[in-house]
Amino acid sequence: MIKFEPYYMPAAELGAENPMPDIKNVSYIHAGYAMTDKILEEEKTYLGKGMIDTMLPYKMQDGYNREKNERAFNAAVLENEYIKAVFLPELGGRLWSLFDKKTNRELLYVNPVFQPGNLALRNAWFSGGVEFNVGIKGHNPLTCSPLWCAVDRYPEGEVLRMYEFERIRGVVYSISAWIPDDSSVLYLQNRIENKADERKHMYWWSNIAVPETQKTRVLVPAEESFLSFYNENHYILDKATIPVHEGLDVTYPCKIPSSRDFFYKIPKDHCKWIATADEEGHGLLQCSTRELLGRKLFVWGQGQGGRNWNEWLSEEGSAYIEIQAGLAHTQLEHIPMDGRTVWEWTEAYTALDMEPSVAHGDYKTATQTVEAYMFERVGNPDALSFPFAGAPIESTIISKGSGWGYVEEITRGEAVSDICKFPVQNDDETAEWIRLAKDNVFPEPDASEEPTSYVKGDYWLSKLESLAKQSWYSQLHIGIIKYAGGDLEGAKQAWEASLAFKPSPWALRNLSMVYKNELGDDVTAKEYIKKAFDLKKDCLALCTELAAQLTAGDDDAEWLAVYEALSPALQANGRLRLYKAIALMNLGRLKEATEIINADFVMSDIKEGELSVSSLWFDLYGRLYAESEGIPFDPTDCEQKQKAAKRYPLPKKLDFRMHD
Repeated sequence: MIKFEPYYMPAAELGAENPMPDIKNVSYIHAGYAMTDKILEEEKTYLGKGMIDTMLPYKMQDGYNREKNERAFNAAVLENEYIKAVFLPELGGRLWSLFDKKTNRELLYVNPVFQPGNLALRNAWFSGGVEFNVGIKGHNPLTCSPLWCAVDRYPEGEVLRMYEFERIRGVVYSISAWIPDDSSVLYLQNRIENKADERKHMYWWSNIAVPETQKTRVLVPAEESFLSFYNENHYILDKATIPVHEGLDVTYPCKIPSSRDFFYKIPKDHCKWIATADEEGHGLLQCSTRELLGRKLFVWGQGQGGRNWNEWLSEEGSAYIEIQAGLAHTQLEHIPMDGRTVWEWTEAYTALDMEPSVAHGDYKTATQTVEAYMFERVGNPDALSFPFAGAPIESTIISKGSGWGYVEEITRGEAVSDICKFPVQNDDETAEWIRLAKDNVFPEPDASEEPTSYVKGDYWLSKLESLAKQSWYSQLHIGIIKYAGGDLEGAKQAWEASLAFKPSPWALRNLSMVYKNELGDDVTAKEYIKKAFDLKKDCLALCTELAAQLTAGDDDAEWLAVYEALSPALQANGRLRLYKAIALMNLGRLKEATEIINADFVMSDIKEGELSVSSLWFDLYGRLYAESEGIPFDPTDCEQKQKAAKRYPLPKKLDFRMHD
């Protein structure tokens, strides 16, 4: 049975999108990696391949806060007498809950709140449930966006289908879900369609959050894994043995001291599955057809920073791990997908129940027991398939996604999917592009108005360049498209042409980013960002970039003067307050800086892997310690640093370090 009903939980507002295009601002997609000599040549084939240079045409989702109010989300529910699955189509189609009715147990980690944090490609991400990640290393660009949701009716039954057009790779992906009437298993048929002629790099990982208890054990049929951790804007890829690595039983997440990824090397000819078992031998089993060959464990670790991340994304006492399933062995790989190609595979999710003594006994015996259980409960995962033949009798759209699939079909002159429909949808994001495509007309809004959306590709570049009349707005977007296509000089010239038509904060800001992030000219970058801010002093994104550039140089007093003239709403922003504290410290006004950087400090958009808050704490309070002792502050003096940290310990709520 499929039904639709509200799902209530406390939720923070996602907020408005950032109007600024990504001009080498998203450090996550530029993170490098290093490998130890344990990585074999044949394992390097796709490592580092298919990485992207910009998140364009997407805008960033960084307007969220931490004020939560009760909210009803639209939920799609699949249920029979054995099991109940809850999906949230408006949040990337997240499988939010999987409840085993016979044992009265939740199989997933269900976050009691919706709280975005800065962990994804477009910034906003939230923990809990099963996330479906497509196209690009990292979290799905649409993880906090609505998907199209439909019910497909076949003679054999009904299927829930969620789908969208992913704009960077230019593919359609879909998740079809069903539960047979007599089954305690949830099945998913996932599908990627590349209807274009060109080959594209592809990626998929199903990220499955499960509760972390003191004795949660991860079971997987592997004796070796890749071991990865993220450190100061780069990854280190190594190898680890399973179950024991360097004397530590790494099948128990609570024994792993710091944040780590274990990418298991399941033998090529072995069934692909992963499971967790708690103290009583209960947990979750996930298996799939062999297309989904990778399996992974992610842990936050047991350090203060890891524990804080769990609670930052949820509430006090929260703890989860992620077991994952993907198309490749690691998440540093993208797999080539030929043009005019469809990839699809089937996943199964069900409860795991085994004797505790077996679950926590000999590892090989435990995995063999899980596998026997899997064959009895699910069957041979290699034989899993979509049991509904042909086209559905009827397909009813229940809720809408974006209008970009329809826009793409206009540009290509053909459908972008064999099975997914994208009805016309003149929403605010796509309206001006539809009019440009159909009528060769493009607006010229007031230069103070935020750009609604961005596009990329030769089709749109040709449309804009062939307009009878150019404007500041058409040249702004010509620059965006050229930058997204790798033409840095062409982008720069277009934005300069935009300014010649009419000064706008957007072209000025883009030029600032070109000089700062691409050309390394901080002086010119600062000149441009000042001019941009002067035209739009109520824009948080502009103000944040201005603060970053001023405090990175010797302009701390100038930033403080700007800050004092801001609106109360902007002055309350956590990141702007962080920059104020940095300026105060740089100017020797330590006491004033501590009025900001203390145990009550909150910065909603702190990024995964970002050490700005803890570094500032140790710097600021290290200076205070030295001042109180009447000695010079020496950040290289380890003994002085230890004494300062002992007197002024970093509060847990400010500790976002993942590896300490």
